[in-house]
Amino acid sequence: MKVIQFKSTERGEGQFGSIVMLIVFIMLALAAKSIGPIYWDNYQFEDRITTIAGSFPPNKEGDTRAMAAVKKAVSEAGLTAYLDPDTCTVTSSGGIGGLRTVSCTYTREYSVFGQKKSVTFEVTASRPMF
Repeated sequence: MKVIQFKSTERGEGQFGSIVMLIVFIMLALAAKSIGPIYWDNYQFEDRITTIAGSFPPNKEGDTRAMAAVKKAVSEAGLTAYLDPDTCTVTSSGGIGGLRTVSCTYTREYSVFGQKKSVTFEVTASRPMF
């Protein structure tokens, strides 16, 4: 009777690499959980500011109404802890077909793996007024 022996070239390296990749993926997911909502809130706020910039007539009353809308957008976005609406600016120029510019700058802090970091958002939107 002849015994057949198979040579194995597997040494378990694939399994170790899979475990390392799983750990890396879990760490990235935890970091995204901390950072993601901050960027999502800013994205939503920036979209609202862009809408406000082109929504009101090209006059001083329009700028006042736009500033009131900015204050409401800050409140609705839940950014009052990070952004004082009075520091935002609303300017317009050029009359009908001119541009209205809305600008806000704020800083948010977050924690990733126990380290505190901060990110500064500069939201600026210019739209034609009709």
